[in-house]
Amino acid sequence: MTPPAGPRVSHPVFAAFYPRMARGMEAGPIGSTRRALLAAARGVVVDLGAGVGLNLPHLGPDVSAVHAVEPDPHMVRRLTPNLPPGAVVHQVGAETLPLPDASVDTVLATLTLCTVQDPAAAVREIRRVLRPDGQVLVLEHVLATDPGLAAWQHRMRLPWRWFGAGCNPTRDTTAAFAAAGFDVAGLQRIDVPGLPMTREWVTGVLPAPVAAV
Repeated sequence: MTPPAGPRVSHPVFAAFYPRMARGMEAGPIGSTRRALLAAARGVVVDLGAGVGLNLPHLGPDVSAVHAVEPDPHMVRRLTPNLPPGAVVHQVGAETLPLPDASVDTVLATLTLCTVQDPAAAVREIRRVLRPDGQVLVLEHVLATDPGLAAWQHRMRLPWRWFGAGCNPTRDTTAAFAAAGFDVAGLQRIDVPGLPMTREWVTGVLPAPVAAV
């Protein structure tokens, strides 16, 4: 395991309750979207913010290696029993991936970029580690296009971050990928009515950029 780097991340209470929360979410449209999306995973995979390992059961035979990136030691404790053989855990943030340039085929960004402290840096790291024919599989809740909901997300941002272990409901993830040179045409918006604060999501497959930013 790589030693922790960057700001300390520790949310013991959230980590204890997250598996129960996740079961309900995975039983609905987020779970079905995740399963369909991860069918495209292949080669060397980096799972950003691996949490308790919700992505891992959906990785198929086309995956040759797994790097699980999770900065919170309390999550890592729950993640470890769920790892496939040969998987490596890196207890670091997404902003400082301990992997060589152009060494990864697939990056999983699922319910992760809302919590990273520097999303622009995280997306730059995703780009750095991707091979030229690599891909990012995205499933993230984002700032709403509905002005009323967006205003509510901004008002509730700080208490929501406290409740959700750093989760930020006002992230514009599509813009972050576009700023790093990704073609975001492959992202589509979906609506999840049962999650009022995080109702709007983006999902899809992003190919690695081919031109310099």
